[in-house]
Amino acid sequence: MARENSNSAYAYKVLKRNIFELNLKPGSELSEKLIGEKLGMSRTPIREALILLKHDKLIESIPQKGTFVTKISAQKVLEAKVLRVALETAAFERAVERVDEEFIEDLRTNIKMQRVYCDGNRNYLEFHKLDNDFHQMIFNKAEISGLWELAMNGTGQYQRVRVLNAKNKVSDVSVVEEHEEILLALENKEIDKLRAMLEHHLGRTLLKLKELEDENPEYFEKIEEIQKEDFFIMLK
Repeated sequence: MARENSNSAYAYKVLKRNIFELNLKPGSELSEKLIGEKLGMSRTPIREALILLKHDKLIESIPQKGTFVTKISAQKVLEAKVLRVALETAAFERAVERVDEEFIEDLRTNIKMQRVYCDGNRNYLEFHKLDNDFHQMIFNKAEISGLWELAMNGTGQYQRVRVLNAKNKVSDVSVVEEHEEILLALENKEIDKLRAMLEHHLGRTLLKLKELEDENPEYFEKIEEIQKEDFFIMLK
């Protein structure tokens, strides 16, 4: 039982990362059998991992059709951005009071590595990882690392759009420059300036959402589904 639990956790982690990084593309069908073969597992832990991904709204099961990676919803991207800004603003407010030279140097090192992947041997997935690491370091310094998990788990739609946008090198350069500005404001403990920067920095993806949707229409929901209210027929 412990091994199956471990396997399902691993399968969940691997599948979620592949969904976030668009290796499993929005709208693509998933097969328990094929996933199990690739990961060397039985169907039971795979099925448990898929249940968790359904809870995260990263996949959906359609009766008589199969299980699919959910397409990107523009509305949910907006909602995820609002959540991310709120959580990250709280993290920066706490981190400002805990800033020390070692922490600032760690952030500088991270930004230098971002430039390596941006200017030289470009790898947008590695760049995206370093980008996330930069922000996670803030949560860790603020001593609310659990909220980073909430930020990541609750913003799957937003994460996928960020990866889609990360394929644009010009966008990468702008992200690095904004990280440098954020670092300077953090070092100077300019919290009001940081709040405004975060709103812009984390919202920049939304500015390109329509363009990304036009370039990749197969990845996005066409029409938001209207949820019908459940009702009961009373039998007398």
